[in-house]
Amino acid sequence: EVRMLMVGDVLQMIVHKKPEGGGLSAVGGNSAYTYYKPGCVEYADLENKFVNEDIPQLMKVLNIENDPLPLLWTGDFIPRDGDVPGTTDYVVGEFNCSCVGISKFQAVCGGEKTL
Repeated sequence: EVRMLMVGDVLQMIVHKKPEGGGLSAVGGNSAYTYYKPGCVEYADLENKFVNEDIPQLMKVLNIENDPLPLLWTGDFIPRDGDVPGTTDYVVGEFNCSCVGISKFQAVCGGEKTL
């Protein structure tokens, strides 16, 4: 899963959550987290499409283009093999603004772990 952590219409962080142990789901905290800054090469195409194309288009279709986006929200994407061999496409898994976890805090909660 690739999470775009947003504050309003500004991308704050990209989080790649990879299931540990060969699992299929990154849900439930059993994942390895890798954090990327906006503008990173690894997700430049996804970031550009999501922030500059998809969000404005969705807001227009939903007739909320003059309304603010939620203060804290995420767009979560599931990677899949692209139609061209060796490429990756991303499918929206969910938009979340009601129960957003801050991954850097979740990754260190409990026990002896600290930020």
